[in-house]
Amino acid sequence: MERVRDKVYRGIAMSGSTYSACAMAKLNIGLSIGEKDGSGMHEVSGVFQTVSLHDRVALRRTSSREAGIEGPLVPGNIVEKALDELSKEAGMRLSCRITISKSIPMAAGMGGGSSDAAAALRLANRAFALGMGAADLQRVAERVGNDVSFLLYGGRAMVSGSASHTIRRMGSPNIYYVIAHPRMELSTREMYALHDKTGKGFTQLASELCPDTARLLRELRHGSEECGVTGKGPTVFAGFRTFRECSDAGMRISSWFRGDAFIERAVGPYIW
Repeated sequence: MERVRDKVYRGIAMSGSTYSACAMAKLNIGLSIGEKDGSGMHEVSGVFQTVSLHDRVALRRTSSREAGIEGPLVPGNIVEKALDELSKEAGMRLSCRITISKSIPMAAGMGGGSSDAAAALRLANRAFALGMGAADLQRVAERVGNDVSFLLYGGRAMVSGSASHTIRRMGSPNIYYVIAHPRMELSTREMYALHDKTGKGFTQLASELCPDTARLLRELRHGSEECGVTGKGPTVFAGFRTFRECSDAGMRISSWFRGDAFIERAVGPYIW
């Protein structure tokens, strides 16, 4: 199990011509799935919280007319989409190369790709001196994806809506999380289809499809402040008030769990 990252730099760093930033993972706490709206998208609500587990995103301006992305590509190449949308908003071509160093497991329900895209927006705004304010970047982020809109700022928020999200910011608690990711991928599209067919929530569905998820929930729930499946699953989180409690919970699963496991802290919003 990886040890907690005590500090996460929440600003933008610069070294020579390269700008870099952390792209924090998020947890979906108490995610509730509602009815479909007129566009066919489900209403969802829940609390989103960024944690210290993060990717590292770096951006360097280039003379090339083609933007390039190094490192693992996220599903649907959402980082490329973010740059395209920002380019349209700015009315200029943003020629750059982005390097992504991944630590957030992919397809784990922790918003890794969306967080990389949000970091790319912040970095490009600074590197190209676009001077866009919060409202401008928020508008761009909403066109890229709802999670990107939240992860542009991070922290803790009550989020609700379907095609677009209403975000009500809250203070981040002083809490440590055990995060356990079984090495199994669950399709978002298929999970929503199963929900429509059965009426079951993502926690129940993930537990039925992934035995490790069910066992993790049973063993980590005891003594936790908040515990559940993040997003569609199968990743499980459990929050504790002290590092000792969190570490003890991690030890309880270490004898049998063979997936990716982390101890992380809740982290507040990015510093602009």
